[in-house]
Amino acid sequence: MSTVDQLLRSMVQAEVERAIAPLAAALEAQQEVLGRFAAAFGAPLKRGPGRPKKLALLPAGKPARVGATKVRATDGQRLCAVIGCKRPARAKGYCAAHYQKYRMLKETGRLPSDWVEDAEPQTVKNIVLPRGRAGAKALAEAKKKA
Repeated sequence: MSTVDQLLRSMVQAEVERAIAPLAAALEAQQEVLGRFAAAFGAPLKRGPGRPKKLALLPAGKPARVGATKVRATDGQRLCAVIGCKRPARAKGYCAAHYQKYRMLKETGRLPSDWVEDAEPQTVKNIVLPRGRAGAKALAEAKKKA
């Protein structure tokens, strides 16, 4: 290489380093803050392939739960009217999920006789509704009867 070429390269390199020095310093400071944040919660910030995991904000001895939390009735709360359901009653003696089923059954004229308003806890037998083609056929028959 010629001396002119070396001189030109060193000038360009020095100019680039001078221009990006503030950015490099800010990035280094940001990495330091992220490192302290990760250490405080006990989780490394290293991310692998796929969806990143959430930081666990629980104490060190407890594992983080993944997925939806199940709501269960506590002392003093009324249980759902459907036998075997452990969720608290929200409307007319049923939990939110079974109340939606109650509304749909009532609307389509397929409400069983034991599914009554303000049913006592754990007294109503759960029913499994037909789905797909069988469900459409059952709805059609219910409309014919009505």
